[in-house]
Amino acid sequence: MKKLKKRTKKRIAIAACAVVMVIAGINIYNIRKEYAQAGGEYGDVAKNVRISDEPVEAIPVEEPKKKESDSQFSFEDDGPKYDIGTYPNLVIDHEALKKAQPNYKGWLYVPCLEISYPVVQGTDNDYYLHHTFEETENVAGCIFIDAECAPDLSSYNTFIYGHNMKNGSMFGSLRKLITDPKPIVEDPYVYFYTEDGVYAYRTYSFHRVPPKSGYFSYVKDHQQYSEYIDMALSDRMVDMDIAVDKQKNSLVLSTCNGAGESKQRFVIHAINIGHYK
Repeated sequence: MKKLKKRTKKRIAIAACAVVMVIAGINIYNIRKEYAQAGGEYGDVAKNVRISDEPVEAIPVEEPKKKESDSQFSFEDDGPKYDIGTYPNLVIDHEALKKAQPNYKGWLYVPCLEISYPVVQGTDNDYYLHHTFEETENVAGCIFIDAECAPDLSSYNTFIYGHNMKNGSMFGSLRKLITDPKPIVEDPYVYFYTEDGVYAYRTYSFHRVPPKSGYFSYVKDHQQYSEYIDMALSDRMVDMDIAVDKQKNSLVLSTCNGAGESKQRFVIHAINIGHYK
């Protein structure tokens, strides 16, 4: 009788394991299917963008000066960008992208990490975690600007979020910097293309932080912003050898890193270095 009970328990355990494996297999299949669907969709979206062989001369846009108490900044040229005084010549059909997605705000391009995606901004920070550019429900989601940030990139920190996809898409390439920071050290530039021109940024810090850290707080005045930059510089993984002008605003790219109790965020801080037509 005891042997029979042992055999029965063993069979139940084997059956349970089999069920778990089947469910896991189905989940993996569904995730891969959604990855493929998202990849196909973003491939279609990318048809609205092409990179010209010739870089564009970086001519600064004249911006109105802001008051000291204002949470916005003027955008002025302060050094070489993509090569010498140029930026990548992405030819983008903003009108078509805006027509396809009214929440479209611009195109994010990070050459060293092969990040090239449309960016949206919703009314909250949840919807685009699970919906693509074309509003399809999908685990890949969409790269989006924090709902509380100014849509014209004029906030002290403009937070941009994206999933850390296992296939390297979206912000999946950010994790490469943990083991090999060389790409961004050699090419630290981040570009945001809009109908109003190209906004260029230079990375000054990147590191891992807890999900609820002060790095995701909304800066309200210049004193807080100065302290925020000092904090980011003190926590940087690598010295980027850049003098940060605290009169310029920043982009903060963020993605998840790790899982379970060890789950963190990986963030990149980039200071504005120019606005060009």
